[in-house]
Amino acid sequence: MIPPVTVIGIGNPYRRDDGAAASVLARLGPLVDPAQVRLVELDGEPVRLIQSWEGSRSVWLIDAVRSGRRAGSFHEVSAERLEEMDDHGVRLGGGHMMGLSDAVELARVLDCLPQTIRVLGIEGVDFADGVGLSREVDSGCAAAAVHLAAEIEIDLSH
Repeated sequence: MIPPVTVIGIGNPYRRDDGAAASVLARLGPLVDPAQVRLVELDGEPVRLIQSWEGSRSVWLIDAVRSGRRAGSFHEVSAERLEEMDDHGVRLGGGHMMGLSDAVELARVLDCLPQTIRVLGIEGVDFADGVGLSREVDSGCAAAAVHLAAEIEIDLSH
């Protein structure tokens, strides 16, 4: 049986803060029931995104963002607003913005969108080559995992 909620972490752990999603997933794992929540780590390629959320009612996409806000803060938006994010100076860390909006549009055309898709962006500060998150982003990932676990609990209660 496919869990009703899928959480997809997108990023590149070899580009410092672009690895934020993997950190959130690692922290989220112990906070959720694997029978109810599927955790997936991907690179953001549209077809793989669609395949990974197939059958889920609710999907969360996690990625690093750059908007100039405080490092480690997080932003939550619905998938319908992905294209608006760029208009407000928010860019996903690894350049996945086109991939995410393309995946949503392709899923819409193929009639395989889940009921809800939301994006949780973690504000990054260092996207240079290398491993390990900046201190602020690491702290923000811990807070984002707790926030996401609470949101998933709300999703599951409906």
